Amino acid sequence: MKYILKTLVLFICFSCLSCTHGKRLDRRVSLWRMDKIPYGTKFAFENLSFIFPKSEIQTSSRFPILFQTESDSDISKTILIIGPEFKPEADEMRSLIRFAAKGKNQIFISALNFGDTVLNMLHLTLKRNLIDEDDSAEISILDPGDREWIRYSYPGYTSNAFIESVDTGYARILGTDKKGRPDFIRITYAKGGAIFIHLSPFMFSNFFLLHKQNKSYYDMALSYLPKQAGIVEWSDYFRYNNRSQRFSIFRFILSQRSLRWAFWLTIIVFLLMFLFETKRKQRPIVELPVARNASEDFVKTIGQLYFQQKNNQNLANKMVAAFLENVRSTYNLSTSILDGDFVRKLTIRSGMPAEEIEKMVQLIHVVRLNSVLPDQELLDLHHQISQFNKQA
Repeated sequence: MKYILKTLVLFICFSCLSCTHGKRLDRRVSLWRMDKIPYGTKFAFENLSFIFPKSEIQTSSRFPILFQTESDSDISKTILIIGPEFKPEADEMRSLIRFAAKGKNQIFISALNFGDTVLNMLHLTLKRNLIDEDDSAEISILDPGDREWIRYSYPGYTSNAFIESVDTGYARILGTDKKGRPDFIRITYAKGGAIFIHLSPFMFSNFFLLHKQNKSYYDMALSYLPKQAGIVEWSDYFRYNNRSQRFSIFRFILSQRSLRWAFWLTIIVFLLMFLFETKRKQRPIVELPVARNASEDFVKTIGQLYFQQKNNQNLANKMVAAFLENVRSTYNLSTSILDGDFVRKLTIRSGMPAEEIEKMVQLIHVVRLNSVLPDQELLDLHHQISQFNKQA
């Protein structure tokens, strides 16, 4: 009952507007979902709840939130885009295609003008849209029920756009213009998702749908979309053409042929000037000697002295003392008792393998207990401490 009342009110308003003495038909083309003018789409938008009674109807002026449903779920999302033009950026179009290809999601696009990005990515060739008005504006659609072609007409605008070539291997023709040329197709993907391309959004206008029995065209066109869609979103993002609103001087310069040439020529001239000027004025860089580490040289000298005098025990004790001082200052560990607990804590804080630390601690005990230290054991101790300092 509510549906009948809404239809009746809109029909009466439209009839009064077109038939009132002294008033002319409003020929503005907005295709806006809130407009009651003849070429608005308020009737189409308000009747979505009757076409999709179990779906959540949404509107958004942002780029659609694209989500993927589980492969075994019947829940999907349908996006409706109806407006004067559809010219997404390349990354936006790629996102929409992935959205349809990876699930059961549907994208229904009806516009007068399509961007080259859309046509290239969908492998379509079409004649550019030209608004036309005559006394026999006609269009046909394939009835999804009995598979017969139904013809509609109305005394208003139509679009002369049609698709020149269609790969029937992945696209199906659902509608044609008055000359039998495709203007409504469905591109289906393996998992059930689809993209619908419709070239005459006038067929969703208040004027067309409220003319005689043309409302059935709307029912049949949207009946190709799944009724069990969880969300049906009427997207206004592309009608606002957000790319043009985010005005950029750089984008504007590159969009104009003469300015683009001037811009790149200026960049090239500045680069050449920079290269020549830097080559002419650049002075040779003086090579400075590497600064020597006096402390390191001193330590090496003292170490060699002890080693040459065969004072292995004294040298080992100094190496152990330096190592333990490093452990205390770096890892904040007590070195008074070198036991298993010390090995465990040092392993955790240094990240070194426990076996390596335990072997080094055993060498330290050997150094402390023996009064005479062979050269080999001294070299082993030096190697273990050096490895620890490098890796820790």
